[in-house]
Amino acid sequence: MREIVTSGYICLDDEYGLTYRVARIEYREQEDGNYSYTFIPFYNVIELLSSKLFQGIPGLDLSLKKERYVRENMTPVFISERTPGENRENLWELLEACNMEYLNRLEWLIRTDTRYSGDLMYVIRAEEEEKNIEIENLGTLESRSAGLVRRLLEVICYGGTVKTCDFSINDSNRKELYALLMTLYLKEKKYIEKRKKEGIRKAAKTGKYKGREKIQIDDTRLMEIMWEYEANKITGTEAAGKLNISLSTFNRRYREYKKSLS
Repeated sequence: MREIVTSGYICLDDEYGLTYRVARIEYREQEDGNYSYTFIPFYNVIELLSSKLFQGIPGLDLSLKKERYVRENMTPVFISERTPGENRENLWELLEACNMEYLNRLEWLIRTDTRYSGDLMYVIRAEEEEKNIEIENLGTLESRSAGLVRRLLEVICYGGTVKTCDFSINDSNRKELYALLMTLYLKEKKYIEKRKKEGIRKAAKTGKYKGREKIQIDDTRLMEIMWEYEANKITGTEAAGKLNISLSTFNRRYREYKKSLS
């Protein structure tokens, strides 16, 4: 019997822009009209989250620690509270906006730009490849590298693995190394913000800082790109592209960065 299968990841972002992948969700619809939703929680990522960020997946009792939560021929709360129903008056307008010809509620949730206001969770399409990184030798990297710590955290929060010739970060040590790396990251972020303020004060004294409002860029991400640029790993154009700013804006930020260190 033919069936439609739609798969996604339930994610949320913290205040630092790190993405946590908390569960996989699958929708299966058969030719005879029967359907099911399956939730597969990623408990080793969920345990990294504070109660402020994550209060559970509506309709599921995660304290049971089930490997799978299945809802057959019923729409789970997680889906019903954040997607349009079949009797919605403007349903076809909502479907057309997402380039859809019929209602598949999970597919709509993946495609829509609309965010549910009741919590921080959203759904993205499940990709085939996992987010993992391999590093040959940590000892060859800069001793002060918020960029490296950030990349490690991105993989850890997303539920991926980190492999080096010396050790691995996976579900067995994810929580412990997350706590360590997050502490280092926040410390480095605080250091960068301090240097930035010192640079502004120094520029203000010489009349070079006019207080113009700037495009907001995460300071730690900016420093990471600066280091890559200084090491000739990327060009100015590539750096600007990574930061989603113009080349002239990047060059100006780079000059400000160099002045703040002088």
